[in-house]
Amino acid sequence: MRAALYIRVSTEEQSKEGYSLAAQKEKCSKFIESQPDWDLVKIYADPGVSAKDLKRPGVQQMLEDIKKGFFDVIVVYRLDRLVRRVLDLHNLLDDFEKNNVKFKSVTEVFDTTTAMGKFFITIVGAMAEWERDNLSERVSMGMEQIVREGKWKGGEVGYGHMWDRNDKVFVVVEEEAKYIQMMYQWSIEGDGDITIAHKLNEMGITTRQGNWWTNTAVGRILRNPKNYGTSKRGVRTHKQDSFLVDDVYPPIVSKETYDESMRVRKNRFRFSGRNVKNDFIYSGVLACSRCGSTFKGNRTTAPKTGTEYKFYVCNNRPEKKCDCPSISEKLVEDKFIPNLRQAIDDLSNVDIDLDDGNREIEEQKQFVSKELQKIKERRKKWQYAWANEAISDEDFSDRTAEESRKEKHYLSVLDKLERNKGESLPASSVVEVKKLIDNWKILNDQEKKQLLRSLVNRIVVDIDKSRQIDDRLKIKEIIFN
Repeated sequence: MRAALYIRVSTEEQSKEGYSLAAQKEKCSKFIESQPDWDLVKIYADPGVSAKDLKRPGVQQMLEDIKKGFFDVIVVYRLDRLVRRVLDLHNLLDDFEKNNVKFKSVTEVFDTTTAMGKFFITIVGAMAEWERDNLSERVSMGMEQIVREGKWKGGEVGYGHMWDRNDKVFVVVEEEAKYIQMMYQWSIEGDGDITIAHKLNEMGITTRQGNWWTNTAVGRILRNPKNYGTSKRGVRTHKQDSFLVDDVYPPIVSKETYDESMRVRKNRFRFSGRNVKNDFIYSGVLACSRCGSTFKGNRTTAPKTGTEYKFYVCNNRPEKKCDCPSISEKLVEDKFIPNLRQAIDDLSNVDIDLDDGNREIEEQKQFVSKELQKIKERRKKWQYAWANEAISDEDFSDRTAEESRKEKHYLSVLDKLERNKGESLPASSVVEVKKLIDNWKILNDQEKKQLLRSLVNRIVVDIDKSRQIDDRLKIKEIIFN
């Protein structure tokens, strides 16, 4: 009978007696040698990997080989080396049965060929899951108590605060706190996360890691209750709601400011997440081609007629950082709709999936996929070399850890490429947008602004005062969300 081994150690078990890879390999190999007509054909190993699920390189390779009929029985030192969740156990046993593969544990008596044996192994699997959940519960309770005592539970301290190792307390980072206060003020005034991120970036302000701000990063900060002094902690083991612990962090803003910001955010997202506070249709969307800043809406009243007019000014103009002239909303409206209609027509007449940007993304994805395949093949080589004692246990663990690190990196890159693909407006949306443009004139200013922000990220413009008034505005680019 062809036998295969599966061995595993989690990080904290690496040094425990009897749980090392070498120890498991030795005992399982001797067990196979003691069985008549059994031959060891392959070894699968997952060094430094938890058994919380089946997403482990060794297990996945084993499952692939099971379907190919590479072996007849899988041998483990103990059941919990292979699996700790009852559902995973049932799934594995089902795969074993479908492919006529038996399961044997060196230190436990299991017989998966009988109903009683399957029942017994399920009970043992349930006990293993209970042991894991019990440990998780104790850890969670300990973390909860740390939070309630206002102590640092480790990890990254959020933007605006730092952990004082000498005094063992959280302290405010004044420079970061100043920008957090600005974020809340802008939020209360009606600015969305994207607008706030653009403002920070235009001011040259970066995150703690030196990255440019994104709407996600801004939203995460604004929603964090630590900014008014409260810590939030979830007890996921019990599937309970998160609890709040007061007076953990020194406050950066008041509770009233935080609550007002959350109220404005809630109102803003009531309609498609794009509600607005004023009737300046193009505020925050109109962008200057000269300096890159956005335009801000303003009003003026004709002295003779008393008629009110709306116009837009580059945000860098008041500080004399830009010389772009102001522009009336009527002129923007007259120019924008024809340009938008043309842009939509252009998009509907091209194969969006074959544009240069997506072609480049596909090429990058192919490269990353090839690198992931190389990692998979190298893993097989290390496993084979280690199984035949061509490399030491330590060398095998180091090489496997390095491959895991590379795999994690490339999987992250692949995920980003997937999310970046097809950023152009989808064809299904083009039809809906055309319908909305046809009804543009009957919408009020609030509805127009909601529609515009749901569709467009930037309208890049320039103004040439040397031309006639009707021809001064040049829409250079429309950037869709």
